[in-house]
Amino acid sequence: MKVRNESLDCLKGIAILLVMFGHVQVHNQMTDPYLYDVIKSLQMPLFFLISGYLAGAGTKILDPAQYRDRMRRRAAAYLLPFFSWLAVQHITYVPRAVCTVLFQLDYGLWFLMVLFLFTWLVYTAQLMQAKVKREWGFWLVFLGGGALILLAYLAGVTFLSPSLLVVYLPYYTAAYFCGSHPEFIRKWMPEEIRRAGAYAGGAVFLVMAVLLDLVTVTGITMLGIQTLASFLGCAAVIQAVLDWRSRRARKWLARLGRYTLEIYVLHYQFAAILAPYKTCSVFWSASGLLYCLAAFAVMSLITATAIGIISQIRWFRLFLFGRQ
Repeated sequence: MKVRNESLDCLKGIAILLVMFGHVQVHNQMTDPYLYDVIKSLQMPLFFLISGYLAGAGTKILDPAQYRDRMRRRAAAYLLPFFSWLAVQHITYVPRAVCTVLFQLDYGLWFLMVLFLFTWLVYTAQLMQAKVKREWGFWLVFLGGGALILLAYLAGVTFLSPSLLVVYLPYYTAAYFCGSHPEFIRKWMPEEIRRAGAYAGGAVFLVMAVLLDLVTVTGITMLGIQTLASFLGCAAVIQAVLDWRSRRARKWLARLGRYTLEIYVLHYQFAAILAPYKTCSVFWSASGLLYCLAAFAVMSLITATAIGIISQIRWFRLFLFGRQ
């Protein structure tokens, strides 16, 4: 895209705020059965929807040289921070940490590795599409890769955590299709119907968050229900951003959204800095809510300061943030 899409940056800003507040709850043992369900159902699905949409709407791979160049850049953007932060956090036993994270991605910054694997799959499928000059070439490779991921998950394979890939691939796939075929959305889902459906789906999502456990995956049926809930909730958030007319708030969120990677790799390390002995209150209480707001503010301030410092040092910026 020649011009940044402010709505996408705004959505990224909302998603990273949800991630930050969710980590304040988690790292302070203050999760609740309602708000946290909403946060967990929206935060990472939103990121994968945005990433898939950008992959679909962006320029496609046309030849092997372009494929190698794009993969090199994506490896620098995603894998360098993934392994650099692993080394920083486990400096005394790096080899063991690397062996652990390859079979348990959420031991590290799992989103970066999962996004890299999805990107690799998409670029490989695009290369096949360019070779056969038909879109079926793309879907043959992409859906074939998805089937292999599912088989690995069902077979109990843990290398590169197929369980995580299975959870988030549907969002990436659906958004890729929408990004590649905007005319399909305009033709079959007129704006008014799309808006009404999104907000109605958002209401259903809130009911599901109250009545169901949208966090713990207990089987394929529950995973399907949780995925449906996340799609409904994300659709409502996306439509709300598209309808949002407050320029100042949109610009602030869009600016925040440009720093999601930097915030993602740093913020959670300071989420419990105000409670070193883990003696926090119940979340739904005056003291609990005040503590969470204070913890969020302190975490945000330290994170912003650290980003500013690291960004000034070229090699730190490259290895820790993947920024050239």
